[in-house]
Amino acid sequence: MSAHLKALANYHPLLILAALTVLSTVMRFFSFFPSVMDHDESTYLVIADALRNGDVYLRDVIDTKPIGIFTLLAIFQLFFGKSAWMLYLAHRELIKDSPGYKHNAGPVASGVIYVFIISIFTFYGISPNTEHFFNLFTITALFLILRYQGVLWIFLAGALLGLGFMIKYVVLFDALAIGLFYVWRQVSAGNKWMYWFLRGTLMATGFIIPFLCAWMYYRQLGMEETFMFFSFELSGRYIIDAAWYDYIRYVMDGLLRFLPVTVWFVFCSWHWRTTGLGLPLLAWLWGSLVIIIILLPGKLFAHYFIQFMLPFSLLAGSFFDPRRTPGRALAWMRKPTIGYPILIVLIIVNMAFQKSDYFDKADYAAEAATYLNTHLQPGDILYTANAPQIIYLLTGTNSPTPYVHPSLIWDKDNSKALGIERNEEWHKILEQKPRYILIKDNLRPDNPMLPALDTMYHQIKTFGKELVLFEQR
Repeated sequence: MSAHLKALANYHPLLILAALTVLSTVMRFFSFFPSVMDHDESTYLVIADALRNGDVYLRDVIDTKPIGIFTLLAIFQLFFGKSAWMLYLAHRELIKDSPGYKHNAGPVASGVIYVFIISIFTFYGISPNTEHFFNLFTITALFLILRYQGVLWIFLAGALLGLGFMIKYVVLFDALAIGLFYVWRQVSAGNKWMYWFLRGTLMATGFIIPFLCAWMYYRQLGMEETFMFFSFELSGRYIIDAAWYDYIRYVMDGLLRFLPVTVWFVFCSWHWRTTGLGLPLLAWLWGSLVIIIILLPGKLFAHYFIQFMLPFSLLAGSFFDPRRTPGRALAWMRKPTIGYPILIVLIIVNMAFQKSDYFDKADYAAEAATYLNTHLQPGDILYTANAPQIIYLLTGTNSPTPYVHPSLIWDKDNSKALGIERNEEWHKILEQKPRYILIKDNLRPDNPMLPALDTMYHQIKTFGKELVLFEQR
């Protein structure tokens, strides 16, 4: 298998980009059909659409994440294969001092591994989330500081990390890892402290500029305090204390899902001397800092693990470096006659599961939107409550509350962190007299929506067993 990867490595990097893009498209093909996979994806799309229509984030539409992800989606949609390509290029730069590095299979393997592991499990990569987008910025920044020494490129790398930070603030830990690794490389190369200090300062300056631009934007709107609250104070309110065994279970669940990649990662970590210290040092420094910020909030959502997948794939791909000689227990994984049939079977099995999960299942959100599009009149207000908010986008309507993601109101931890009084917000929604209210039929008995649904609305239609549509009496 490594021999074929080595042959692939001989091709021009743009051909590698094309190959990774095709692979990512095939691996995720059936995931393109559902209207939505989860609430987060809906929120990004609905708020991005609102920004395109002139709404102001944190005033007209509100979420807990920085403005970057919504602005990015308002401009363009990214292809996941590009992150894998930058991972391939960064790995090439890390081993460029080795003989015949352009023919080394490791960089290609890193890109292929990344595509695979973000294309298997719904909440560990298939469902679009912020991690997919800021990963592209972090890995591109890494490539730039590995490839170029000019001050402009170093500044640009910092700016890219800053843009990633504006997608989600956890990128600060990626930036810290990459910055420390950059300093280590400069010191190891014998460069004087003034050389790397100047460039490190330029990188830090580039990093902070996107945040300053956002701060100035909200300041001229008179929303400086709101911006600072969402940027700093709110994050601290979201930290909860999970049991120690929950942290262990979360990490082990993530690692064991992606066998044998985890085995390759551990093998390359143990045998770090084979390829030199640089690659394993970066992977462990980066991976450790990312794991810290993943675990710190205590919420342990599956999609947080996607942030770890870049350093994870980067080092695991080194298993296919021809300089490595795995023992008999692992050598079979690099044999083309064994490895490629397994890859083909995995792709087919993955597509079969995705077809069952995403293509064959009824799309109740799309069905509800189709029905509403034939009944909504100009001026009618729709509230999707705890139902998929992508329906706003599919029906061309606006959320009657700035809190597009329903959990911000109806999850007690979220509403407490944001200072939202649920009953008060619910009355604000009712005062707008929404004609339709769509809910998932799993409301808690103490939900303040229930009395109004019983007295002011009547049930008119259900979509599957979970979506229930109410119309005003």
